[in-house]
Amino acid sequence: MSPPVFAVIAGPNGCGKSTLTRWAKAFFQQSAVLDPDAIAVDLQAESNIELSDMEAGRKVIRSAEAFLAGRVSFSVETTLSGATYLRMLERAHELGYRTRLFYIGTESVEINIERIRMRVLMGGHDVPLEDQLRRYPRSFKNLKPATELADECVFFDNSTDAGHRIVGIKLMGMKMLPVEPLPKWAMFLRG
Repeated sequence: MSPPVFAVIAGPNGCGKSTLTRWAKAFFQQSAVLDPDAIAVDLQAESNIELSDMEAGRKVIRSAEAFLAGRVSFSVETTLSGATYLRMLERAHELGYRTRLFYIGTESVEINIERIRMRVLMGGHDVPLEDQLRRYPRSFKNLKPATELADECVFFDNSTDAGHRIVGIKLMGMKMLPVEPLPKWAMFLRG
C-alpha cells in the first residue's frame, strides 16, 4: 500500500497558486485541496457576515489536522509566510506521509500586487497591501527549510504572462535539478 501524500502548494499572495491548481485540476484534485481563500468565501456566504481570513486559516488547519490524524492524502494552499506548514510538513513526514512541495515564485512583489489588483477588478478577493508586502519576503525565507522538509519539490516561476514555468525539480532521494535560466529568487536551487 502506498503512503498518503501531503502536498503544499505555496508562494506569495498573487503568485498563481489557485491558477496552477485549477490548470492541473486532474493532478491536484485527486485528493482534498484546502484553500484558505475559497474557504473564507464559503464561510462568508454561509453566515452572511464578514469573517476574517484568520478564521478561514483556522478552519484549514483544523481540517489538515483531521486529515493527518486519519492518514488521508490532501493538499493545502499557503503563502508559506509563517512556520505552520513547515511544522506540518515535518509532522506529516513523521506520520509516514510522502511530502510534496509545489512552490510558485515571481521576480518582484509588484507583479503580485498588480495581479491582485486585477483580480479584485474582476470580482475576486483582495489582500491588504501591507499583508502582501509583509508575506512576500517571509515566503521566500521559508522556502529553503520547506524544500529540505519535502520529499519531492517542483518550483515554478510565474513572473511573466507566459505562465508557470518549471525552474527546478527535486525527486525523492535525488539532488536538486535546476532548470535554466533560473530567476533570481530561485538561485538557491543550484546548491
